[in-house]
Amino acid sequence: MTLPALGRASLALFAVSTIFPIVGGLFVATSPPRWIGIADVILAAALFGVTAIVVVRGRRSVSDPDRLVALRASQAVLGAAPILIATYFVAGSHLNWTVLIIGLTWRIWLLIYSLPFLVAALHAQRG
Repeated sequence: MTLPALGRASLALFAVSTIFPIVGGLFVATSPPRWIGIADVILAAALFGVTAIVVVRGRRSVSDPDRLVALRASQAVLGAAPILIATYFVAGSHLNWTVLIIGLTWRIWLLIYSLPFLVAALHAQRG
């Protein structure tokens, strides 16, 4: 698989896998259904694996302009923190914060860490 295709696959997995902690966070009185947890773990493993391959294969191709694009994107991602805080104050007792925060935190970390490599992979498609 080419580096640009891996980059696109990683971004798609980020988008889809983020749904699972959000849905799991909606189960307050009971635990989320088992199939949600299994699907989450499978997608999370695929996300981590594909993204790790992008990082390893793209390590030498990251340029300063890629880092600047990644910085701007990471600032937008970190802009979600006030939204989570506001959500806590508005709907705090209606969400399972343990599932939500644990599920989103490692994904946000992985995204911010891998953004320069993902940007370089997607730029490799054009170049």
